[in-house]
Amino acid sequence: MADDGPEIAPAEPVPALPEAPASVPVLPPALVDHARKVATEHRTRTGTDIDTATLRARLGIPEDLAGAIVAQLA
Repeated sequence: MADDGPEIAPAEPVPALPEAPASVPVLPPALVDHARKVATEHRTRTGTDIDTATLRARLGIPEDLAGAIVAQLA
């Protein structure tokens, strides 16, 4: 029987990394202020809060950014 060297113990399992938090866009204060004015005007005109699609269309911004702003305005 040949000597194959020292016995290597199996590696211990490594704990899983925590999930990364969802990417939250940094909202420029000037954009939020402008969105707030647009939302206030919308509420005055319609009597309802502005929704993401309307804010997106009014400001010409991506849907995810509009959603983040609407969430902040709520």
